[in-house]
Amino acid sequence: MRWRNSLYRSKSIPVTEDDCSYVWKIPADKRCEWVRSTSDCKLNSYIQYAEILFCTFDSNTSYLFILGITLSVLWLLYLFLILGTTADNFFCPSLAVIADVLRLSENIAGVTILAFGNGAPDVFTSLVSEEGVGELIMFVELIGAGVFVTAVIAGTIGIIAPFEIIAKTFMRDCCFYILSIIWISYISEDDVIELWESLSLLLIYILFIITVVVMQWVDNRESSRKAKILQIQDDDMLQSYLSPKTAAAHISKPVKVGPFSIKTKIDLAIAAEISKIHLDSDELRASSLAALSFQTGRPTGLFVEFIFDMNPIKVYDWRNANILLKFVLILRAPIMIILQFIIPVVNQTVEKSGWSKLLNSIQLCVLPTIAIVILQYHDVKLGPLPLVVIILILGGIASAILIAKTSLDEPPKYHNAFALLGFSGATLVVWVIASEVMAVLESIGFASGISDAMLGLTLLAWGNSVGDLISNVAIARQGFARMGYSACFGGPLFNTLVGLGLNWSFTALRHSDYRTKIINSDMMPGCLAFLLCSLITSTIYLNITGFAVRHSYGYLLYSIYFVFMLINILSEIKFIHPLGADHKPLNEKKY
Repeated sequence: MRWRNSLYRSKSIPVTEDDCSYVWKIPADKRCEWVRSTSDCKLNSYIQYAEILFCTFDSNTSYLFILGITLSVLWLLYLFLILGTTADNFFCPSLAVIADVLRLSENIAGVTILAFGNGAPDVFTSLVSEEGVGELIMFVELIGAGVFVTAVIAGTIGIIAPFEIIAKTFMRDCCFYILSIIWISYISEDDVIELWESLSLLLIYILFIITVVVMQWVDNRESSRKAKILQIQDDDMLQSYLSPKTAAAHISKPVKVGPFSIKTKIDLAIAAEISKIHLDSDELRASSLAALSFQTGRPTGLFVEFIFDMNPIKVYDWRNANILLKFVLILRAPIMIILQFIIPVVNQTVEKSGWSKLLNSIQLCVLPTIAIVILQYHDVKLGPLPLVVIILILGGIASAILIAKTSLDEPPKYHNAFALLGFSGATLVVWVIASEVMAVLESIGFASGISDAMLGLTLLAWGNSVGDLISNVAIARQGFARMGYSACFGGPLFNTLVGLGLNWSFTALRHSDYRTKIINSDMMPGCLAFLLCSLITSTIYLNITGFAVRHSYGYLLYSIYFVFMLINILSEIKFIHPLGADHKPLNEKKY
């Protein structure tokens, strides 16, 4: 069986003998030994996937090797599920609490901390990418995911819940995104990124934050001025003082009984949106207070509460789930048991803010100990004792004090401090899983012959974005279409600028000349072109319709993404030349 017609890594880079993709030039009976002895096949992960593929599954037996690749893809999908679960259930709640503790305004929190929570999979995937091919996959993924989110997700929201957007906020986000992509295209054209160029991406995002803050300050000042007018003539201004029906429907719902839910991210987003609404109606105020005081039937008792919180499938999730969601709940149950046992969660939308006395006490001891092991400091000694033993002892003492000094029914005053611990734990888990994702992708590339660029803009881009598709569409269905739509532009902008900016900056700092050479795929010009096409199309269409998102808008964006994927697939199979690539023969290019 021959998997590669020609040995080219990323379509334009010839494979050398020290590259793991060279394995197909090795005789079948020696491939396992060759993979084990080649440094490029040693992936930065806990599991050596390339070694498993070529040693456990016989590469000379077609059906067996195809089975190995299929299992690798299925494992990759499960890793994406873990990433999404960790970000939604553990990352976002902790970041929301941290933003509240730091007294950040809603706009600053939205474009910084909360955007980081939503984009954690993309950002950490970029940070764990190794220089070279790993950077290539990450670069293509961020741009490919941008096309997917701004076309498919934004288009889906337009089809499901047509609405009118706020013109100035859309134009702000979209213009910053367009200018950022143009700048990235310019600085990456020569395949060399200077340190100042990578830092400029972070500066662009800082400028974006400043713009958001200034616009909010102007709006608040205008609102204060109009509030002094006894009779308001402006219909739009009058509407801002009226609570929408969607708020009335959601605010009367009781708080959840536990901090973990399949809809945690959606609940947090809706709660944040409702908090912005001016509740002028006494009826709504009363229903709000009733909701907060409503007892949800959470079990009482130290051990009963512990068992309830450790249950990976909550009753309210199971009852409200369709067949597909029930399947997802079953799939994620094993990892939820582990994550719930390790990572504390402070969630302000649930009863007691997620306080679980026995579980939180155990987490205070377990999480620091596991962190020391994962960070590979377990062999470090302080005196006669290893560091991991010292941390375990100190954690045990802290847990005992917490059990003795806290109440079962009321969270302690310092409960918000657990949000920082939860943030650290979620960060560690996402970092580890992101490393595994990159390793699986690279091993699939070694084994299947699919280019790294294609893997980046399909499996990686879809895997990191499918969570946003589900949550943003669900938020739109519940009456908050503007919020879901805005996330389709603010989120990818953050991921692209911060993800690329941090990765390229760290890589450039490792070189004496403060520059890094990147690998640019032949598909990259097409990806950048289609992302700009999606953004410019949205700008033109919405200006024509008076910023009304209609069904036709969604179908238009769908067609853009269809053409985008069609061109990339035809380029991958070499039926056409990649869009925007150099048409010179490969042996005439300079690298």
